[in-house]
Amino acid sequence: MIIEYCSDVIALYQNKLVLIERLETIKGIALPGGRRDLIDGELEDVASCAIREFQEETGLTLIIGGELGTYDKPGRDPRGPKISDTVYGRAYGTIKDEPGKTKVFTIEPEGFHRYKGLFVFDHYDMVKDWYKECKK
Repeated sequence: MIIEYCSDVIALYQNKLVLIERLETIKGIALPGGRRDLIDGELEDVASCAIREFQEETGLTLIIGGELGTYDKPGRDPRGPKISDTVYGRAYGTIKDEPGKTKVFTIEPEGFHRYKGLFVFDHYDMVKDWYKECKK
């Protein structure tokens, strides 16, 4: 069994939550993010992966504010075992979809619960945890 390590991103752009609609394989609403690459035999660090994946999927620049936590519940991804370190921050720039792969959209942060049944993986739980932390 191969475990993949990932970074997922919760970001605000113009005070709205950045989400993507996945158009391939597992379709649905997700947080931007993806697999950490191997660079010269070493696993890419969480921050570098988060910044890279966020830019690839949204066209935006990410300024990381902190780390929310690690999500590793068995079965969280039907494609196989994945461990995700989730970061949060702010985004700047111009939104650009990843053609054929993702469509970017933003929502008011307090409205995330309306999309509960549409989130893929455990991304709804990540947003819920982040929102709870923001309200402290």
